[in-house]
Parts: sequence; C-alpha cells; structure tokens
Amino acid sequence: MASGIRRIGFVTAVLLGLASAASADTLRVGGIGAATAFLPELFAAFEPNGPAKLKIIPSLGSSGGLRALEDGLLDIAVTGRPLTADELKRGLTPAVTIRTPFILVTSHRNPDGFKSDDIPRLYKSPQATWSDGTPIRIILRPKSDSDTPALTAMLPGMAAAVDEARRRPDVPIAATDQDNASLAERVPGSLASSTLTQIKAEARNLRIIAVDGVVPSIETFRSGAYRFGKTLAFVLPAQKSPAAERFIAFLQSPAGQTALHATSNLLVD
Repeated sequence: MASGIRRIGFVTAVLLGLASAASADTLRVGGIGAATAFLPELFAAFEPNGPAKLKIIPSLGSSGGLRALEDGLLDIAVTGRPLTADELKRGLTPAVTIRTPFILVTSHRNPDGFKSDDIPRLYKSPQATWSDGTPIRIILRPKSDSDTPALTAMLPGMAAAVDEARRRPDVPIAATDQDNASLAERVPGSLASSTLTQIKAEARNLRIIAVDGVVPSIETFRSGAYRFGKTLAFVLPAQKSPAAERFIAFLQSPAGQTALHATSNLLVD
C-alpha cells in the first residue's frame, strides 16, 4: 500500500509539473496503457500542419487518467471502463467511443487456434499444453483492471476459470498493459489477453490466436466473424480545451474514422 501511495504521489507531481509547463497549443492525453502507442498515429493524421502538440502522460490507467482529467491535468482521458455516476455528475463526458478486437496472444511460435468452448478449460487447467506439449503459461491482469471484465465476459464459464487460475501460485499478474505484453513476450508458451490495437501499434513479438477458425483483425471484427471486443472512450472534462474539441471532431470525421481503422479501432456511432 505504501509503495502504491508513493507511486501515486510521484505521478501527481509529474503531472503538476507538466500542467504548469503546458501551453494552450499542447493537447495533454493519458489513461489506459493500450492507447499509449496508437495515440501518436491518430495525432499524426490530425492537423498535421496545425499548432497543437501532443503530450502523452503514460502509466495512469483508466481511473488515474480520469482523476487527472478532473484535476485539470489532462485535456482528454482515454478509459477502458464506463464512467461512474459520480464522474458523470462532476462533468466528465465520454465524447467518442471506439471498439477494438479483444484477443488472446502468445509467445509460442506455432500456436494452435482455439475452439471457443475450450478456452475456459485451458485457463482452468494447470496441465494445459499446446499441441506440441509446451505448457500453456497463463498471464492475468488485476481484478480492478478493465481487461479483466473483458476477458471474463468472453465466454460462459470464463469468470470461474479466471478465478481458479488466479488462485494458482504459478500464474503472474501483470500490472499494466505494457507489463502484460512484455511478460507475454518473455514467458515461453504464454497465454495472455490484450487488445489488437495495442499489439499492432507496439509491434509486439507475439502471435495472435485464432478462435473458432477466425483470425482477429479489424476486418473480421467489423464483419462480426470475430466477436470479442473491448470498448474504449475518449473523455472530456467540464472545461474543454479548444484543441481537445478539435481532436474529438476529427475522430468523428471520415478522416478520423480512417485513422482509427488504421490503428485497429472502429468508431461506435
């Protein structure tokens, strides 16, 4: 707990320094780690010759990003969870909502595709292996992380399977989106959940697992052939900056939707 308090204090101090140094032409964005890599790609398509500059504040998470937004330290927060009733009452507004494929990834060089009915069993069994006999090494996220409900909602029986895997001493818990992907790269035979937008944007050395014969992609997700997804939201504060409003308008435009598609995201109408 003490280390967590120190970390929050450090992040707050950094944010305060950034807030004092920010100019009206600086668009300060932070929140869920999965957005860290694709935000520069979106921004590159937004006003390429305009005055605004992008400042990404990393490692805040959804809740940390929303708190920073309320405190005036960010112009936009990207969150992987719905806003609470209290956050909405305090003037936070989900201005743009997007969806990206929620996927399973592995370090295994030649992974099997999974049948959806088999996935809960693989998470539950300490003896689960890939077809060549390599042990499947599960990696989980904290219960409070927005990836956890996305994983447990994938299929019937997943919530119980994840709870059982969480009790095993050999199953690591990755604190952040980047920690999760890095651990999945290092652990032989890993099996981790993630978002397609993060894995693609960060060019991770991981294989994406087909489910029921369907390889996750933005095309198969758009068509409905791949059905598992995660929702992200770009949230604005009560006091909105002009640069933030222009960026949100861009994301809603045809050019913005093209940029989102290129980063494996779909605009939700």
